[in-house]
Amino acid sequence: MKASTLKLCLPITAMTAQQTAVSLLIPPFLDSHHYPVSAIGSLISVAPILALTARLPAGLTYRPNRARGLMVAALVVMSACTFLYSYAVEPLQFALVQAFNGFFFGAASTTYLAFYVDHLAPDEDRHHAMGYYTGCLAIGYSMGGFTAGYIADKFGYETTFHSAAWLGLVCIVLLFLLTPQRVRHSEKPSVEKKSSVPVLKALKGIVDPKVASIVVVALYLNLLHQMGNAFVPLYGLAIGLSLTQVGVIRAFYSLCNAVTRPFSGTLTKNIGYHTLSRFGLPLQSTFMILVPFVESFSPLMVLFLLAGFVRAIVIVANSISMVEDIDMTRVSRGVISALYNAAGDIGNILGPSMGGLIATFTGVAHLFFVGPLMITATFILSLWACRFIRPARQG
Repeated sequence: MKASTLKLCLPITAMTAQQTAVSLLIPPFLDSHHYPVSAIGSLISVAPILALTARLPAGLTYRPNRARGLMVAALVVMSACTFLYSYAVEPLQFALVQAFNGFFFGAASTTYLAFYVDHLAPDEDRHHAMGYYTGCLAIGYSMGGFTAGYIADKFGYETTFHSAAWLGLVCIVLLFLLTPQRVRHSEKPSVEKKSSVPVLKALKGIVDPKVASIVVVALYLNLLHQMGNAFVPLYGLAIGLSLTQVGVIRAFYSLCNAVTRPFSGTLTKNIGYHTLSRFGLPLQSTFMILVPFVESFSPLMVLFLLAGFVRAIVIVANSISMVEDIDMTRVSRGVISALYNAAGDIGNILGPSMGGLIATFTGVAHLFFVGPLMITATFILSLWACRFIRPARQG
């Protein structure tokens, strides 16, 4: 990894760690204030919904030369919200803080993905660079969750929220340490460089089979991930595992993602990122389908590690497709970043709710059989349907 690429990876790691710390603390924090489970679920959903609403506006307004300033402004708001969580004990107060934090995280993360790609060194290998980027996301998830849990156990929720708020300021400092890098001269002129591009004309580029395929893969990856992530604690308890053992499974699942993603660039070169994007999710579903057939810690750990390994590779392959396959004269870097992240948000929102609905009829154990089968079938149909999309004419 080049030093310039490492510098680009550090801010998103800090940003992800901050948001992971918040997501870990919110359920037990609200529970300590005697919120019912239904209210906790509703308040948690506020952030991803508001993040989703920020994606497309952030993508449409993205310009490489002003992205840094917009991210700094968003990070200031996110840090303030993280600090205020411990004081927002009333439902309306908490919902407002959660809404602002979710919206500005959606805007910041959308902007940073486009900013990262545009500011890679001209001689950087993009296959490896996208592996490093997605790997740093996983590192942020692992670091934020583990550190926040430890601090909360030792010092309580208020101290942990306040400590997490400083990560946003660290991210701001890291942004200012980045050396300005001009966009690659070898690229075709992008529509994002034309400040006068109308919104409707920019949106026409979305109607494209390649864009649709990238969105479908991102959506179903997160749908499958969140469905399993939400219900594995209940399944673990049902087969006699302790919460500590379930926590270990989830921690190693995240660690597998963090370790695998940076090295996935080489694999995508040898096999092909298109092949991995399309066949990876059915393979991951296969491992999830086997979950109800194991009833002990070790084999369950192995299945989730294998699922995490495949997920990491597919995420890298799809992010490479986002960089390499999209015509920047039709769809701006900001817009494709917005769509890519928005698809993940929708998967995050739908996964737990769909899993709960399926489990109502099948039980938690059979959810891991029926859910992945349904997801795989609809995923294949959706990819097949993308082939019939006709690109909209620009003009």
